[in-house]
Amino acid sequence: MAKRMPPPSRPPSSLLPLIGLAERSILTRLVLTGCVAATANLISLISLSAELNGWMRGEVLDTPFLVFCLSLLVSYAFSKRFVALTLTTAFSALAEVRRRFLRHVTLGGHADILDLQAKRSFDLGNHHLERIAALLPNLSIAANMMLVASVAYLYLWTLSTVGATLLLVAAVLVGGWYVREAQRTRALLGDAKVSELRMLQGFSELVGGNAEVKLGKARRDELTQAVEADVARWEELKRRHGRNLGELFSWIATIIIGFSAVFVFIFPRMGAMSVAELPLVTSVILFLARPLSKFLNAVPDYVAAEDAAAQLTALLATMPALEYEPSRTARAPRRFSSIELRGVSFAYRAGLRPEPFVIGPVDLTIPAGSVVGIVGSNGSGKSTLLRVIPLLFRPDEGQVLLDGQPVETDRLEAYRDLFCAVFQDHHLFTRLPQGPGFDAELFREMLAYLKIDHLVPDTGDGLLNRDLSKGQRRRVALAVAVAEGRPVVILDEWTSDQDAEFRTRFANEIIGKLRALGRTVIFVSHDGDVSSVCDVTIQMTNGRMTNGRMDMPAATAASHPDMGSVPEPAMACLQETA
Repeated sequence: MAKRMPPPSRPPSSLLPLIGLAERSILTRLVLTGCVAATANLISLISLSAELNGWMRGEVLDTPFLVFCLSLLVSYAFSKRFVALTLTTAFSALAEVRRRFLRHVTLGGHADILDLQAKRSFDLGNHHLERIAALLPNLSIAANMMLVASVAYLYLWTLSTVGATLLLVAAVLVGGWYVREAQRTRALLGDAKVSELRMLQGFSELVGGNAEVKLGKARRDELTQAVEADVARWEELKRRHGRNLGELFSWIATIIIGFSAVFVFIFPRMGAMSVAELPLVTSVILFLARPLSKFLNAVPDYVAAEDAAAQLTALLATMPALEYEPSRTARAPRRFSSIELRGVSFAYRAGLRPEPFVIGPVDLTIPAGSVVGIVGSNGSGKSTLLRVIPLLFRPDEGQVLLDGQPVETDRLEAYRDLFCAVFQDHHLFTRLPQGPGFDAELFREMLAYLKIDHLVPDTGDGLLNRDLSKGQRRRVALAVAVAEGRPVVILDEWTSDQDAEFRTRFANEIIGKLRALGRTVIFVSHDGDVSSVCDVTIQMTNGRMTNGRMDMPAATAASHPDMGSVPEPAMACLQETA
């Protein structure tokens, strides 16, 4: 019988490594700085007690005052340094986490990024980062106060061993209870967060489907009742959390005052402390009260920060691997002969499907300057193929070749730079590209050609008007894509949100315009037979090419006479492979 593997051990802290405070050098500097600040604080307290008890009076009258002033300045300088070092180190580490997110988003696999986006993982990651950043100032001050309390406690031990021992035992017992209560509070916060997420999802559906909700009473009542139940649950958990916090904080004050009373009322009567020692010991106890109170109040914050750090660390472990290291010298060739897909297959993750959706194997050759049309029913794999061609989706099997050479990882960045695309879920950026490859005059020309220039004024700073309909946004996106000057234009259902005029113009004029500009065009369409404007027409059915043929429109033959000399196998779309 196979032995069960023990579960992986959990690190003692997820927060400290995440914020860069687990390094020995940083910890050593923090401890030394904090101890100096704590010792200076204690010396200032002793000097105050010395003045109250009349020590050194008659010898050097101003010694306690001078010591107090000097120790106060040292305490200020080193406490400031402790908090500043903690926060600057932590915030730099959190900034590095954001840079890791940036690298994973820009250089990670596109399919993995879409999967994370669907799970709202990046939103959750930023939420956890903000939680930790908001809690850090209070935690850094609490850590400084804890060092102050530690030094004061050591001094108390020299004054009253019995009292210090009693205080230590009580602190362990009360601290254990306090931590357990703080964990209960953490569990309540976790449950409240689950209810809050469900509640926000319900609100999102009510807002996003507001028209449907208003037209259907049954659906409206169902969603409203679900959201109301989540609101009630969230309220109940938050109220319990509030009561627990109130109990915790009241216990802190009671315990501190109770221990002070033990030292003042009981120890002198037991003979454990002389009356002469009482003012100094009481001063130390009262001095301990503030840092202990600050530290205990910060325990729930620390628990919350640890929880956020654990979730953020787990999220970072799921980030997609980098596909390649970016290169400053990688540049796509502006001229190429052909792009070839050879035995290419790609499988989506199953998600809610009973099994993964697979396209391929696909064998396809796309000559430079040609027009490739992809047609098929909904869900047949047309849009997926559009993302496989530029290697946004990396094939599970097969190869993509540029001019007969396989596109390996070291050529991936340059290869992708051949393409510009307007996908169905295209994102229109707030600003125009500012690089030297962007042709601003061609952009304005294309806007006028697409009859959208009156809605996109030239602001001089590259800002774009995005307050447009879906069809208008697609026209602006096409103008931007053309002006970027890349040799291959990908259009995914570009006509789906256009009116009748632009549906007609797309096949009759716009494809010809792009061809005249020397672009290779790959598009998906539902608008009937598009073979009349295509050099290559692909029929997709359930992820497979059920028909692929090379057509030669008269306009194409006239404008590209050299295409007739290309061998037929290099021009034609090959049949489905077994």
